[in-house]
Amino acid sequence: MSNTLANIKFRELLLPTILIAMALNITAIVDSIFVSTFIGDVALAAIEILEPIILLVTVFEWLFGLGGQILSLNRKAEFDEEGSNLYFTVAVLTTVIVSVLFIIICFIDLNGLITFLHSKPEITPYVQQYAPFLFLCFPVSAVLGVLSQYIRVDGQPNFATAVIIIANVVNIILNYIFLSHFHMGITGVSLASFIGYSVGLLCVLKYYFDSKRTFKFIHSIIPIKKLIKSAVEICKIGFPSASMGLFDVILVYFMNFLIGGILGANGLVTYSICVESLLIISILIIGIADTLTSIIPVYYSQDDYRTVNSLIQRSVIYALLCAVIFTVFIWITPQTYLTLYNLQNVSYLPLITNALRIYSLLFIPSVFGTILIFYYEAIERASISTVMSVIVSLVGPLAISYLLYPIFGVDIIWASFAISCVIAIIVAMIYAKIIERNEPEYKGVYFIKKGIIENSKTYKLSNINEKSAVLTHLSDLNVDKSESDKIDYIINKLFEENDSKFNIEVLIINYDSKIKVNIKDQGKRDINENIKNEIQDEENLKHTHLLGFNNLEYTINKS
Repeated sequence: MSNTLANIKFRELLLPTILIAMALNITAIVDSIFVSTFIGDVALAAIEILEPIILLVTVFEWLFGLGGQILSLNRKAEFDEEGSNLYFTVAVLTTVIVSVLFIIICFIDLNGLITFLHSKPEITPYVQQYAPFLFLCFPVSAVLGVLSQYIRVDGQPNFATAVIIIANVVNIILNYIFLSHFHMGITGVSLASFIGYSVGLLCVLKYYFDSKRTFKFIHSIIPIKKLIKSAVEICKIGFPSASMGLFDVILVYFMNFLIGGILGANGLVTYSICVESLLIISILIIGIADTLTSIIPVYYSQDDYRTVNSLIQRSVIYALLCAVIFTVFIWITPQTYLTLYNLQNVSYLPLITNALRIYSLLFIPSVFGTILIFYYEAIERASISTVMSVIVSLVGPLAISYLLYPIFGVDIIWASFAISCVIAIIVAMIYAKIIERNEPEYKGVYFIKKGIIENSKTYKLSNINEKSAVLTHLSDLNVDKSESDKIDYIINKLFEENDSKFNIEVLIINYDSKIKVNIKDQGKRDINENIKNEIQDEENLKHTHLLGFNNLEYTINKS
């Protein structure tokens, strides 16, 4: 059994996905480093005050970007191009509308918003200077994030990578110029972000004019009822992963209130540094989990559970390796990490060091929690995905911190995040056992259908002579020769029309009432359409292009 094509796609999508996960998060980290270096600790606290608003915008990227992407890919896997384009159009349109409305609300009463966020008097001037250009950056960053989600799964992961790199490089360069040469203060930091992501969004115009793209905008007017219904469906699918950001908004708001009340500005700086350490590792973990989510809908919907298992194992290994290395680094030499912030008040360094070490215990369990949340979303098990997100990102840390702080002191606040993640994983395992009882066709925490793996085989063919194994297997399944001849013809046609380095993967699943033959390749796009026209079997032969490869499926009904 070969997972070559799936593994190639995983590697192709991984870096672009990580960079997309960086989009606004890396902006906050870069801004924090520049602010602490050129301006000071109090200004750094201003960024933490606005962190709930920044996190709320990342919610839009996941809600509309990931939710729309999953539905668009599912429609493509079901050979529904019109439905796929509908979700693409609605996802982008909704992102624009919601993000613009959001910044209008922010601008209407900026002072009221600052008061609501519990800003301290000494911090408020910095918040007022940082906020305007940051707000303008929100719709630009959100639309860029959503479009990049689609670009990377449309066979152009390198372009998606380049766009995000350009946006962030421009941001970093302008941060340095505005602070060191023009002395613009914290206003220059948010202006640099706005310009950087605006440049990135302009670069995306190349995708709009690319004839090879498979996601197309619907230029006709979409009926309001249909638009709202599609937007609701996108939100429903995208909510579990987006809710992590949404709940983070609420969590940071209440944690700022609690920690600020206990430790003052020093506590807010400490919490800011802890949160940003999580952002660093989350960029990698969420990037890996989101890469998994981009591929899983295709293979899971086609019952290719061997590939599903392989992708999950690969994702866990990559993410766990990152988490272990970063946790060990924080425990051994936290001072090295803290040098990024050039902290001027060294009196509370012991507080930050202790908090950072305890908080880093979250990194390893978050690997399993995050991957499960994204995986359940990809296979449309939104209920358990949402429950886990609620526990990890909101209820767990708040309940543990507020209830146990009087008993265990401030250390329990930093430990509450890791404890909550472990609780969420246990809940997922219990849920899986309940599903096994209520839906006996599934087993395990990944909800794999029983008997499918045993009745499926995958073949990698690198030349036309290797097709005999496929035809022999079909013969062993007592497939009629006329049906086998069609598969033979399809394989011959694919090899004849493509170059010598061409290879294909054939998945054969033997169901009770039918046999499904799925053929994937990265060859020329128009060949599958020609094959379909020549065989002329609209009911049993379907094809589409997704994730940058051709996908052809032929169903053989048993008599």
